[in-house]
Amino acid sequence: MNQPAQPINGLTDSLWYCTLGEDILPRQALHDQIEADVVILGAGYSGLWTAWFLKQYQPDLHVVVLDAAVAGAGASGRNGGWLIGGFGGDVGYLSMLAGERRSRAKAIVTGLVNQAASTLADMQVQCDFYHGGNLYAAARYPQQHQRMQQEYQHYQSVGFDEYDLRLLSASEAREALNLPNIQAALYSPHCARVHPLKLARGLARAVERCGVTLYEQSPVMQVTKGRVKTHRGSVKAPIIVSALEAYQRLLGLDANATLTVQSLLIATEPLQKQQWENIGLSSQQTFADASRLITYGQRTADDRLVFGARGGYRFGGKVRTSFAFTPRTLASPPVGDEFDLRVHLLGEFFPQLANLQVSHGWGGSLALSRHFRPHALFDPDSGMALLGGYGGEGVGASMLFGKTLAALIAKPEDELVTMPWAYKGKASAWLRRWESEPWPYLSYQCSKYLFEYEDRLLAKSSSDWQKRWVIRLADGLEHLMS
Repeated sequence: MNQPAQPINGLTDSLWYCTLGEDILPRQALHDQIEADVVILGAGYSGLWTAWFLKQYQPDLHVVVLDAAVAGAGASGRNGGWLIGGFGGDVGYLSMLAGERRSRAKAIVTGLVNQAASTLADMQVQCDFYHGGNLYAAARYPQQHQRMQQEYQHYQSVGFDEYDLRLLSASEAREALNLPNIQAALYSPHCARVHPLKLARGLARAVERCGVTLYEQSPVMQVTKGRVKTHRGSVKAPIIVSALEAYQRLLGLDANATLTVQSLLIATEPLQKQQWENIGLSSQQTFADASRLITYGQRTADDRLVFGARGGYRFGGKVRTSFAFTPRTLASPPVGDEFDLRVHLLGEFFPQLANLQVSHGWGGSLALSRHFRPHALFDPDSGMALLGGYGGEGVGASMLFGKTLAALIAKPEDELVTMPWAYKGKASAWLRRWESEPWPYLSYQCSKYLFEYEDRLLAKSSSDWQKRWVIRLADGLEHLMS
């Protein structure tokens, strides 16, 4: 009998694994030398969506997907479950366009949630999908209101209107999400909640049904022009797609154009009906607050809170899969691990839940692109294709970028190939490299500690001059990083 693949280390700690409702038994490994039209590295969202759309565009294509572990073992099965009609850097891309082209690009981006809903239904993928929108609140300290207004203006500058973002008053915001001291909120309809691992596993089954061959337990050892070698076999194909996100650096395929960072999440025990009535989120909205700590949360289908915040970075951009976690309540004193910040922040969001048990803690690695510009790139001369760099917002973006890459390969007349996130040519001509160490490590550590210090300072009574000094410093560092 097949046994679970070892590289899913850390996935079993997640709420998503514990509530998947099925055993994860790996598919067969690649043992032979085979040929294909396209070979895709990585059975996460990016690789699976690319495979799906390639088969929609050209059903006769022989598409093979390879994964070192099992489908969804990486970031696709570990994230916060926000399927957003947008992505980090979308405003930057839209600002490159004008007139009708900008309007069309914006419609494609913001339409992702509705497209995902219909496509997943057609694919028979069940993933606790619920289209409730997102609440972005100004609550924990006054400066969040100004930050939220700046975000609002940022999106208005490229044509987002009242349909895309609605400014809620304090009373309207409190009715939707009862946070202490809530001042206002932005509501966007362009977000849905999903169970990430159910989505990844469902996509894997769907692509197999449409004729894609998926090999698991097949780590890639070497990539050369037209050939991919695994530990037991090889695939000869004129087109090779790297859909590895954070794991791409392990093979040196993107010339350091992405940076591997970590995201950490916690999950609580299920809340009672009365507790939910006190909190809100009756429409199953995802939620966040206007903080540089990049908070994100959702109400799950089984009535838990899942919550995360800005993660970490290891020297050299090393991938992490395991994170030690100790269960505790929201009111527990710090235990000295990486999850303390998430527990503290969730406790500040919902002080009325002080005795609620935090039952799960886990993490994963994701890829951050330079200038926060994810990409879909195809080089016809070498046959290499790359996509990713979503910066933690890839659940919905991976569908768009997978479809874009599939169009670059198999349907060059498609409108998507004209979008500013679609690149054709050598990666080195389009993607900007990150600096060499120690600069990424030092920059990330400085930002992490400064932003956490700023958040603590602004959340308590402190002198105005001290707050102004820290805000200016954090503004400067954030600008430098972006």
